[in-house]
Amino acid sequence: MSYLSSRTYNLFITNPQQTAGADPVLLLTNTGASRYDEAESTVRLRASDKADVNVSYVHSVARGDLNTLSEVYVPFEQPVIRANAYANLPANIPNRLVTWGRFKIPWKITASPVFDIHSGFPYSAVDVRQNYVGVPNSQRFPTFVSLDLDMSKDFHIKFLPWIRNHTMRGALRIFNVTNHFNPRDVYNSIASPFFGHFAGLQHRSYDTALSIIY
Repeated sequence: MSYLSSRTYNLFITNPQQTAGADPVLLLTNTGASRYDEAESTVRLRASDKADVNVSYVHSVARGDLNTLSEVYVPFEQPVIRANAYANLPANIPNRLVTWGRFKIPWKITASPVFDIHSGFPYSAVDVRQNYVGVPNSQRFPTFVSLDLDMSKDFHIKFLPWIRNHTMRGALRIFNVTNHFNPRDVYNSIASPFFGHFAGLQHRSYDTALSIIY
């Protein structure tokens, strides 16, 4: 079990200001801050040489100023700059449970599943002018659930002289085995008839690999 606490100060933030009788100005100050706290607990179960399972749970809090230079200018070339706010950071995931293991099954195949379930990422509701509606990053995507599987097998290719003395490894990887609904995008404008609807489903996908081990 472990605990991590991190504090960052003097971050540069941008903040639009409107003063009476003057044009709007965009201020840059080094008054930004952020914090991250994490409590993690991991348990490992080893039933035999052919099977072991790990379970890890993480509870965390990530909050800070939203208008830091990396958040505002890195994602977009021409960003929408709103008034700064101190709120949940875009990567804030309060609860996460990850289980992974390794199992040797028949035909000398090694199966390595990974099950990941965590709180949905936060997002903000905005109006037609892209201003925050309510507390920034107070909405959340649905709970993320994914089961990934890696199946590999070691073998030799005797008929090719230059690799006959090397061990080859073939692998088949399946991501999101259950094809669970894990959206990547959301209609976050309250002016949209689709407000609150999620899109960009991360479908089940496959990947293969062939490598020389030694």
